[in-house]
Amino acid sequence: MRLRLSRDVERPLRAHVDELAMRGTGLLFVLSLAALFWWWQINPLLEAWLSSLPLGAAEGTVSIYDPHGWMSTRWSMIALLALITTLPLASHQLLSFADEGLLPSERKWLRMVTIGGVTLGLLSAIMWWLWGYPLAIESAGTISAVDGIGTQYDAVLLFEVGIGISWWIFLIIISLIGLTMARLLSLMVTEPFDPFRIRVHGTLLFLWWLTCPSALEGVWLPFSILLVILPEMVIQWMPKPVLSSKARAPLPVFDSEGGLHHRLFAMCHCEGACPSVSASMSPQSLGWVENSALCLDPDARDALLDAVVRHRVSNLIISGCDGTPLPMEFRQSIASSNCQLSGLGWLDTNTTPSHRKSALSDLAISSED
Repeated sequence: MRLRLSRDVERPLRAHVDELAMRGTGLLFVLSLAALFWWWQINPLLEAWLSSLPLGAAEGTVSIYDPHGWMSTRWSMIALLALITTLPLASHQLLSFADEGLLPSERKWLRMVTIGGVTLGLLSAIMWWLWGYPLAIESAGTISAVDGIGTQYDAVLLFEVGIGISWWIFLIIISLIGLTMARLLSLMVTEPFDPFRIRVHGTLLFLWWLTCPSALEGVWLPFSILLVILPEMVIQWMPKPVLSSKARAPLPVFDSEGGLHHRLFAMCHCEGACPSVSASMSPQSLGWVENSALCLDPDARDALLDAVVRHRVSNLIISGCDGTPLPMEFRQSIASSNCQLSGLGWLDTNTTPSHRKSALSDLAISSED
């Protein structure tokens, strides 16, 4: 399926590759500068954090048993801090590069997930390292304390666990925001094996597999299960879709031959020249969307194409014309999505409200018979 949006500009593939390479080069340069800065600051930063622990380095309870592992941990912390530092810039570059090729609902979803995920992820990471992790260490030391036996902590394991939990929290937040926005924007349905839901969970589980440190390998599976279950439990309490377009989703109906149809009616007012009806006058099985003038408003055409793709519309009916005045790119996109475009021609004929209501009823009846 090849879709053409109103803002699409014909460019050769080489131009897209060059743009991606330019943005990637800039990000790598900034990432290198951030890594260099944190390499310079990492020792005092780690010492300050260890000293702030309830059983910190100041009390001699933290030791390094594996010098090579400690070097690896230091570089892992440098990489993590460098990634966190460049995350806002990377988010901006991602949104800028992908903006032109997305449908309206996809664009809105990506913006909300990226901005919300980055913001909450950074705040959660800060809270985890400054408050959550020290509290967990103190609680573990209190619970497992044995009289007369001192407690020693491996610095490598301490930081490996902290880094691993940081990644897990970040992925939980991304999953929660992503699924919530997809639900509000009608990008996924309530079916448990919805393709969009499977793609989100599959991608995040793969990232968790890549980022999980060896210190947490024993609990990788329980954490993976929680990575799927917790967001699914939370989104059940989220509001129903209210941020989607004004389109009323069509209900699936069967024809006399057993074929499944999703019909969407576009009430185009043609700048006030076309006779109109209200959504309440149309059958509930018939999808509905209103716009001022499809021919003149490219954003309205993109929103309509978005509704066609999201709701798997098989028949799109225009109120004022038969669709031929619409741009060729739009009609080709509709055809490529396996949707048949037609119209009622109200702009060229004299109709009464009862006639228009009857025409809408006939559309629903013809879908069912």
